Amino acid sequence: MVSVTESLQDEVNMLWSDEGRLATLSAAMMAMAGALSLSGTEAVESVEAALSAPGFNFAPALAGLDDRQAHRALLEQIRTVAPGALDAAGWARLEDPRLYDTAMMLLAQDSLGLMLDALGEASEQLLTLTEVHQQTATGLRLAQHLSAAVQGRAVLSATRAALPCQMPREPDCASGLAEALALQVPDLPWSGDPWPLTDIATALSGLCPFIAAYHGDAARRLADTAAALVVAAAQGQSQGNGGRAFGLDVEDALYRAFEDAMAALVALNRALDRWQGPRVDEALQPEAWQMVDTMLSRARAVMEESGAGE
Repeated sequence: MVSVTESLQDEVNMLWSDEGRLATLSAAMMAMAGALSLSGTEAVESVEAALSAPGFNFAPALAGLDDRQAHRALLEQIRTVAPGALDAAGWARLEDPRLYDTAMMLLAQDSLGLMLDALGEASEQLLTLTEVHQQTATGLRLAQHLSAAVQGRAVLSATRAALPCQMPREPDCASGLAEALALQVPDLPWSGDPWPLTDIATALSGLCPFIAAYHGDAARRLADTAAALVVAAAQGQSQGNGGRAFGLDVEDALYRAFEDAMAALVALNRALDRWQGPRVDEALQPEAWQMVDTMLSRARAVMEESGAGE
């Protein structure tokens, strides 16, 4: 039987499939069309209708994903289905390669949301185990892991909430683009300072010590891919890409980081499912027991507020 966390892992993989990446790029493009107010709402609706048409050919756009030509292929197919939707200037204004960076943030936003659900499952298990063993030395160790899980969810949530769109070629439409996609408006383009990517890497690597207590190999793999994401982001910005989007290597590094993060959470939840306490355990002194009880109260309050494990 597939666990809840394994189902969430499958959803992350679907998000980052070619079809998922193209659907996300299409959503970013439609949001950009709305933010630019291209020829009024009827034109935007025409473009959306073209993308939803039964005979729309997505094959050229899928083939163009890896060389960053998918947006042009999409526009060409939209022109074929709805040739009068935009004038020549309108089509040109939508050919903004920075849409790939915005689409990458949308994929990260959804991936972090799924991670929050998976970590919520682990938090629920740790809460139960800590309650059972709260008067023992094992309970004190479990309370520390529970604290790490709760803190990890807070960091992931804050990282997700801070994700920005990329500053578009026409900065005046940044606010409308961000609002349409539930992203933040950046103060500056982040092609030269890829802080959204390094923030994600930091949030993911912060889970590694806690996960290592239950599955060392999974934690090490996650630490390696989080570090690789930082390297890829640094190399991408050091190339002085200006108005160009980050390359496929950065997008792939981000996917690998999320892939290994979800694999680590699957391993964590499996380990917690099978976990058994020691047959003989040391009783805690009253002051240590009180610390565990305080942690349990705080964890319950935080998890109830955030809906962890629901």
